Formats: sequence, C-alpha cells, structure tokens
Amino acid sequence: MPAKQKVTVETQFSIERIIRLWEGKFTWAALIKAVEIELGLKVTRQTLEDYKGIYTAYKQKKEMLRGVDPKFDRSIVSSDVKLKNRLDKLLAEIELKDQIINEQKRFLQRLMQNAAEIPALKGNIDALFRQRSEDKD
Repeated sequence: MPAKQKVTVETQFSIERIIRLWEGKFTWAALIKAVEIELGLKVTRQTLEDYKGIYTAYKQKKEMLRGVDPKFDRSIVSSDVKLKNRLDKLLAEIELKDQIINEQKRFLQRLMQNAAEIPALKGNIDALFRQRSEDKD
C-alpha cells in the first residue's frame, strides 16, 4: 500500500481555488482528475477529505450547485456568547453617551440663545467664552 500523498498548505489553497472556480458537474472523481492535471498531484478522495479546508470547500460547492445555501460549520461557544453580551453592553453605553452629549449640546444652544436676548450681553457674548484665570495652566 503506497504512502499517503502529502498535501502542503500551498497545494491545499490551490485545490480550494480549483473548487471555488469550478463550473459544471462536480464530483470527487472530477476534482481528483483536475488536481492531477492542474497540479500534477495524484491523490485520492480519502486524502482530500482529510483536509478540513478542502472538505468544507467541496461541501459548500456541492450545496451551491444544488441550490442550497452553504451553512457555517462552526458551533457557538460560550466565549462567543460572552463577546456578544459585551458588545451589546458597549453599544448600549455608546447610545446612552450619545444621548447625553446631544442633551448637553441642546442645553448649550439654549444658553447661547438666552444670552443673546439679555440686553446687558448684547454684542458682548464673547465675554461669556473668555478664558478664566482658573482655566490657565
């Protein structure tokens, strides 16, 4: 029994590229023949199935050719749930901070409009914004 053909990472990517660009009838036999012709590599279906990237690309291509949406071959783990919860919490905090900022902007606008209507400040609103001694470094 001959030794199992070694598929390098570069070869694996080349095989996955062949799969993604495939048009027409798609079978393991046809893929093996294409790999032999394009890459000069003699492999078996079992050898190719041992490589997760190749196997996943093959399954997705078969489903796509059948008209089925490809499914993700990844399960949700507890760290994913924790990250999702953290993301939701951070998004809520950002929304709250945006709301506070908008309220502060509205307050400053009202303050400026009211100051513009005070007769003693007419034409001298810049005095409201001058730097104070306690603000200087």
